[in-house]
Amino acid sequence: MNILLGVTGSIAIYKSCDLTRELVKKGHNVQVIMSYTASKWISPDLFTALSSQKCYTDDDEGRAGMLHIKLSKKTDLMIIAPATAHLLSEAANGSSGNLINMCLLYKTNNIWIAPAMNPNMYKHPATQRNLEILSSYGYTILSPVDGETICGDNGEGKMIPIPRIVELVQKAASNK
Repeated sequence: MNILLGVTGSIAIYKSCDLTRELVKKGHNVQVIMSYTASKWISPDLFTALSSQKCYTDDDEGRAGMLHIKLSKKTDLMIIAPATAHLLSEAANGSSGNLINMCLLYKTNNIWIAPAMNPNMYKHPATQRNLEILSSYGYTILSPVDGETICGDNGEGKMIPIPRIVELVQKAASNK
């Protein structure tokens, strides 16, 4: 399966490295795109090494011309993991300000969103409204789990575990 993995600037970004590695081990073709903030947390070179494909950032869109269309056309499944509250807001409102959002606007199906944020941010009415809007677009929301977050708060907000995402991808691939 051809997977486009969008990575945003959340503390859960390290889990995206594991996700990339596990999906590749299962035989999937994983193309990673990173938000500007994500590329400040972890070098795109790490995702290039893990996926054996160039990791794209916002800077590449201007150089490649319509990169968002090229990437989206060859994608069976797009996963945003982790998805920050900022990404949820932009996506719900149709923002086209970066490569991930442009891909979300172009791709019309098979989009999975894995939120990751502080439990209070996740419970906030604006975040919940944005998730409802994204669900109405047909996006699959991979709901976060309860637990202690990096800041010490407890509650729903931790990104869904990587083995569960891989399991869901494998199920989707077998149904394809």
